[in-house]
Amino acid sequence: MQINGITKSGLLALADDIAAKTKHIVETLKANELPEPTFAADSHNLPPDPEYTELYSSLKASLEDLQHLVGGPRRFWRAFCVEGYDLAAVQVALDFEFFKLVPPEGEIALPDLANKAGLDLDRTSRTIRLIITHGIFQESKPGFVSHNSTSYALYKDEELRCTVHYSLDEMLKAASLTGDTLREFPFEADNIHCAFNKHHNVPIFDYYTRYPERGGRFAKAMAGATKMDRHIDELRDSYDWAKLQGTVVDVGGGSGHISIALARLFPDLKFVVQDRAHMLAEGSKLLGGDVEGRVSFMQHSFFEPQPLTGVGAFLMRQCTHNWCDRDVVTMFKSIVPGLEGSKQDTPFLINDIIMPEPGTISRLAERELRQIDMIMLVSFGAKQRTKSEFEALLKKADPRYRIHSVWGEGKPLGLLEVRLEK
Repeated sequence: MQINGITKSGLLALADDIAAKTKHIVETLKANELPEPTFAADSHNLPPDPEYTELYSSLKASLEDLQHLVGGPRRFWRAFCVEGYDLAAVQVALDFEFFKLVPPEGEIALPDLANKAGLDLDRTSRTIRLIITHGIFQESKPGFVSHNSTSYALYKDEELRCTVHYSLDEMLKAASLTGDTLREFPFEADNIHCAFNKHHNVPIFDYYTRYPERGGRFAKAMAGATKMDRHIDELRDSYDWAKLQGTVVDVGGGSGHISIALARLFPDLKFVVQDRAHMLAEGSKLLGGDVEGRVSFMQHSFFEPQPLTGVGAFLMRQCTHNWCDRDVVTMFKSIVPGLEGSKQDTPFLINDIIMPEPGTISRLAERELRQIDMIMLVSFGAKQRTKSEFEALLKKADPRYRIHSVWGEGKPLGLLEVRLEK
């Protein structure tokens, strides 16, 4: 490879590329008057905007390539196949509340941490020292543990902590049975024929109804997932919310965190959040005086005909990917009565990942989308869909459905504006 007219080895060229991208990130931080990140617990959050995300993804891809090439296939597979044990250690830290027991400032002696956690010193020490090697917590002097920026993020943010905890608890346990489930049901996929049901002996949403404390954690986890990589900014910017009038019905809206956020951004709009009782119960805790009276909650299943009419819009955010094709068709059919009873151009907004064609976006961006697709397979026997797959299901539900506009194809979340031609 030639750089500035000088032929360099592939490894050195890749290293130069990494240095150049790192310099670009530093310059971007300076331009935005942001300090460089550190491992200190009080390190500032990095910007979530698309420009920085693209820079990060590009640098990470180059770092992975260099690491993979220098280490070779055997070292790659050695590291890859033991990641499950690393995750097991983090799960122990969550189950025994290490993230909350380590003080936000200062340090704690390992015997004190073990005593407060209710776990013996040997396994407390072994567990936390493994995750320290991944840059989670720090042992600045022998036998004393304190937070760093990575661990402190879970101390201060309960929703983010719930996202990690539920992922490493009921979800990871279910994922271990994926191969067994596919062998047993090689041509069937739904919330019965999936790894989650095989492990827990109950479909996922029934599981959260049966175990309300887990249901509460799941509701908080969904809010935390939004903070990780599904930002409200994309939904805000993709659609002209200001042109809507009346009430937006958030179908399957969970705890209502998205409706509450939109209500704060668009004070002329009202929102009705529809979901199961245990999800709505969490939502009532999120309401503040600034949206009181403009966000309400209604128990309703999106498999049943929509009872609300004369509204400004229907929003279905991150619901379709949880269900197999035949169930999604039922969901789309259920919206029809609401659209028929509203004005001609009332939009039905589907806010979900719109899968790209393979190789059309960056490797890391595609990986993240396909990781979420695998979560759907494990947990729900469901999937993420392309625009054409959405269109086919809409037409099957009602031939009058038309996709009017599309935003964010291949992005962390896309948006389909669908209308019912009357």
